[in-house]
Order: sequence, then C-alpha cells, then structure tokens
Amino acid sequence: MNDFLSEKLSKSFYRWEFTVSETAARRSIANTPSLKEWDNLKALCDTCLEPARTALGALRINSGYRCSALNTAIGGAPNSQHIYGQAADVIPMHGTLVDLFEWLHSNVPFDQLIWEFGSWVHISHVKESEQRHQTLIAYKKNGRTLYMPITDEQVSSLGEARPVWHLESTVIGGNGEDNRTSDPNNTRKS
Repeated sequence: MNDFLSEKLSKSFYRWEFTVSETAARRSIANTPSLKEWDNLKALCDTCLEPARTALGALRINSGYRCSALNTAIGGAPNSQHIYGQAADVIPMHGTLVDLFEWLHSNVPFDQLIWEFGSWVHISHVKESEQRHQTLIAYKKNGRTLYMPITDEQVSSLGEARPVWHLESTVIGGNGEDNRTSDPNNTRKS
C-alpha cells in the first residue's frame, strides 16, 4: 500500500478503506479515484460517516469508490454514485444494521439511504447539489434487484418482528404510478 492510501481521509477513515476491493485485486483493476472523487469521498466522510461513527462506534466500509471497470465487473448500476465517490456501503462494528440505518436517516443530510438486503447500508451524499433524501429498500425478485421507496414510518419499523410493509406489494405514489425501480439512481442526472 502506498503512503497516500495510508493517509486519513477524515478523523476516523483511511483512504484505503474506500478503494480496497477483492474483485479489483483479482482482476488487476486499478481502482484509483481522481482528485474530484477524493473530494467527494471526503465530503461523504465529514457529512455522514464521521457523525455516525461518533454516535454509534466503528463502521466498516464494505464498498466505497468504484472505478467504471470495477463497477461493471461487480454488476453495479451504470450510473452508480460509487463511481463518483459519492457513496459507501457500510456495516456497523457495534450495534445493529437497523440502528445504523435509523440513525443515518434521522441525523445526516444524505442523498440516498438504501437498506441493502438486510446485509449492509448504502449511503450517498452529493457535495455540490441538493440532497434528494431518498430512502429505499433493495430486494431480489426473479433474479433482479429492485428498489422500493420506504416511508419514515417504514424506516421506524425495520427492527420490528412484523414491519408495517411488505416487499411484494405494489408501492403506489401520489401520481398513481408504481414507484419501484431497478435503478435507484433513476432521478439523478449525471
């Protein structure tokens, strides 16, 4: 690991945590952010991840920055915010995933917060734009990943034995349209 990657990106997070990837290593993909992408990752840390770490304890970055080649290799969305250094997939080292999701939802200015299969939390922050504050849940149906918007009430029920919502039901928005999408980034123009 070079000295640059050994540097801290913020008080608690090192640069290498956002670039390390088993897939990139196996496929010899250079997963190297540009200066702008590093700047975006720093904003994500300072605005969302550091406050969460202070409140909840250590966090593990499961996936941070992904260059286009790595994003394609893992089957990421073509316009994933990971490509721009605006997103991270996170797991709490203490407490529960529900605690992390609920805390982030209530306490930080996020662009997207996604409950990913009950295995990790995806959080994004856009430095130079208004945050959409889009809260979603990812699930598989017929081999496809689908994203469904969830309400504040549904976020509060994540830890309950019987949540107040069901993945198989159709989510109808105020416009009468089915709001489910296979692309969680469908409203952001890159």
